[in-house]
Amino acid sequence: MTVNPLRSIGGVLGGLGVISFIIQVMEFSLVMAMAGGRVADMSQYLMIANQTGILAAKLVYYPVAGLLGGYVTARVAMHYEMHHAAAAAAAQTVALIWGFFIRDDFASYTPIGVRVALIVLTGPAMMVGAAVRTRAAVHSTEEAEQEHK
Repeated sequence: MTVNPLRSIGGVLGGLGVISFIIQVMEFSLVMAMAGGRVADMSQYLMIANQTGILAAKLVYYPVAGLLGGYVTARVAMHYEMHHAAAAAAAQTVALIWGFFIRDDFASYTPIGVRVALIVLTGPAMMVGAAVRTRAAVHSTEEAEQEHK
């Protein structure tokens, strides 16, 4: 079993891209929906983005994004799926910690408990997504082997 480095890099970056895309689209869509399509400035955007309903939604769509990102990482990598997903989950966790605590330009608007929960939930969700893909790949391989008998 030979690992293709392009698939490895593409899998990790692709999974991270899926997560980023989903999170950004969901947050922007929810904020615009709650604002009636108009936001005057960043402080208004952040005020809306940190209302209880949107914070609750973040606790759902961050892990869902992680699940899909982990699945994509494993699907693209094709070999050593869990290792690739672990690398992507580690990168995502570091990025969230950086954004929520170190860079902290706008993160301080979000309650610390929500920030910690998002960090704790997203990486493991990525691993679950990769595990689902890995199991599906094993199952399809077993089916293909039975058909050839």
